[in-house]
Amino acid sequence: MPHPIELIWTFMVDYAKDWGVLRHAHDYFQMYYCTAGRGAMLLGDRDIVLEKDSCLLIWPNQLHEVYPIKSGQLRTIDTKFYVHDADIKAALLRAPQLITITDPHFRDLQQTMRNEWVSGALFAKAMAELLFEQSIFLFLRNNSHVSAPPPFYRTLRERTEKLTGLEKTIAEYLSNHFLEDLSLDQIAGSLRYSKNYLCKVFKRASGYTINEYINCLRISKAYDLVCFTNNRLTEIGAQCGFSSIHYFSRTFHRIVGMTPTQARNHEENSLNTDIRLHGTFRYRYYSKETPSEKGGLKHEKDR
Repeated sequence: MPHPIELIWTFMVDYAKDWGVLRHAHDYFQMYYCTAGRGAMLLGDRDIVLEKDSCLLIWPNQLHEVYPIKSGQLRTIDTKFYVHDADIKAALLRAPQLITITDPHFRDLQQTMRNEWVSGALFAKAMAELLFEQSIFLFLRNNSHVSAPPPFYRTLRERTEKLTGLEKTIAEYLSNHFLEDLSLDQIAGSLRYSKNYLCKVFKRASGYTINEYINCLRISKAYDLVCFTNNRLTEIGAQCGFSSIHYFSRTFHRIVGMTPTQARNHEENSLNTDIRLHGTFRYRYYSKETPSEKGGLKHEKDR
């Protein structure tokens, strides 16, 4: 059975001034990934521009031409390949043919694939095909407009991890005191700036108001307690700085996208699914219990 992706050839090509590729077509797919420079092409019946991070997919039997470079240099990783998997082929034929991919992982895959192909090492062709198959999946994923939003705690981290100066000082202070009964006046007094100035600086740099950031920190802690303990929701809300269960539930839903009860049920369903699909953990134990309290150790044949 053939591999889903069959490489025909892959190489690095530099097009200098006045160099191009004559108009032609072939029965296999071809991918141009531009690593530097700029150039123009004919694809089917339209002209397109290739520049750094452009990734072009040429379909089988599609007419194409690289116009002579007018100035500078165009550098591409040029890969010719067959697709033997019907689902992958259908996805490629549905996808936009020219996209920009700035993901460094995609670039690394393309360059490592090309280097593997020319290495002459044992199983070099097989390794190159596996690496190129990964880049094909990334190409299709970049074409997809359907993606789940990142978890709220990841968004929180991504927005604030690059803060510097006073903005970072504010974030660190809030991270150390968010479980306390904070007020803007208290924060301003501790940091020795006016509360209006602190609010303006932090909002501009992080996208959060100070109160929003405090609530996100509190909900981050509450989320773990909701999903990974059996504590009552009223206790969790109070422990995380919320004055009432209604305020806690409303804030939790706004930030997480589901209620605390829904989050807990979702986590329990995920755990039950893992156990159902992958089996129970017969050798897992709690160190303060004896084997007799757990019913004794199971023999390998009982697994």
